[in-house]
Amino acid sequence: MIDPIAFILRFLFDFWWLLLPILFFQIFWEKFKGYRRMLYRRKMDWSFLELKFPAGITRNPRAMEEVFNSLHAIAPRPEEDLTWFNLRIRGFVPRSYAFLIIAHDGKLRFFIRFSTELKEFVKTRFYSQYPEIQFFDANDPLDFLPPHIPNTLFDCEIFEIGLNKEDAYPIKTFTVLEYLPKEQQIDPLMTFSEGAWQISNKEWLVFEILALPTTPDNEEHGQKWVERGQKIVNKLIGKKEEKEDIWEEIEEFILNLLLAPFRYPVWKKREEKTKEEFNIQRLTPGERRVLELVQQKLGKLGFWCNLRIAYFATKDVFESKKDSALALINSVMKNFSTEDLNGFKLYHWGSTRPRTPAFKAFHIKRRIFFFPFKRFITTKRAFILNSEELATLFHPPMEFVPPSGIERVPVRELPPSPEIPFAI
Repeated sequence: MIDPIAFILRFLFDFWWLLLPILFFQIFWEKFKGYRRMLYRRKMDWSFLELKFPAGITRNPRAMEEVFNSLHAIAPRPEEDLTWFNLRIRGFVPRSYAFLIIAHDGKLRFFIRFSTELKEFVKTRFYSQYPEIQFFDANDPLDFLPPHIPNTLFDCEIFEIGLNKEDAYPIKTFTVLEYLPKEQQIDPLMTFSEGAWQISNKEWLVFEILALPTTPDNEEHGQKWVERGQKIVNKLIGKKEEKEDIWEEIEEFILNLLLAPFRYPVWKKREEKTKEEFNIQRLTPGERRVLELVQQKLGKLGFWCNLRIAYFATKDVFESKKDSALALINSVMKNFSTEDLNGFKLYHWGSTRPRTPAFKAFHIKRRIFFFPFKRFITTKRAFILNSEELATLFHPPMEFVPPSGIERVPVRELPPSPEIPFAI
């Protein structure tokens, strides 16, 4: 009897000269594609706009959802942009957005980063839903960072945001408010808006959403998110995933061919499986609700996203204010979470005092926040959010949310009524 392990090792020793060029070519090919993408990114020019919304906006985040639906128009087209030549030879990198909410000096400020040639495109999309909005050209909003951080002046805490479950499950969105009376509606952004009032002029709380519009069948940028979501739907309804018979036969043939020197071929008997029809009445009300919401998410436009949040402060206030800032971050993230669907969890980016002293602001601004999109879509914590979920995370505070930074009027004390009897 031939030992399979010895047979494989003997094959590798005898034919290493044939396998080595293939390995070298694979390494060279990956390096070449990375180099071409780097050259393509260097040609891309980015701009920033600050968005200022007037007080008393009555529109709910559904208006912002329509904005995101229209911003999705730059999604890469599989027939033209995602061809083999574009991706492997030209190093094509799709255009993306960065949406920022920065709390500083008691106020919230909204920014958007985009490709420079899309400036008028972005403005008109916001004007269509918010005609009273004002735009201001801005530089990099993180230019306040010193050359090195942490240093004698600044310290920081940086987090990456992930999901509790697969991205087919939606987070809690603004749609839950539409079924409530107005006096019971609480904007999910209210905690952030109120918390910004406590952020001093020596602190910065930065919430960033990197978003790349993607199509349902995009494997390069989105990993075929609708197909992945449909597998979750099949799992919820108890439908077993069936493989194509032809692939099972090919797999079985290859397995028997490889094991032929060691045993006789073994062929499985094909049996016809009776298909059971799915009855939605078998699901509990909670399971039915989850199924409906997952299917609703799959039916909307998707963005391949990565979320980060950071707290910067000067040394004299960092230690004393850090805990309250982290509590604010956690409370804001909890507003978008539910136990039966999905929610956010925080991953610490690293110690505020890394081992290497050259932890520069360039590292923070480019690698952590504004680094090229292609680099973060390969990370484990990139996920799909649809237009409804993005509108929940990034929208102007609604009318019933007190504007951050508003002057608080002290409560006037009144003397007790003379009609109230006093005990002697």
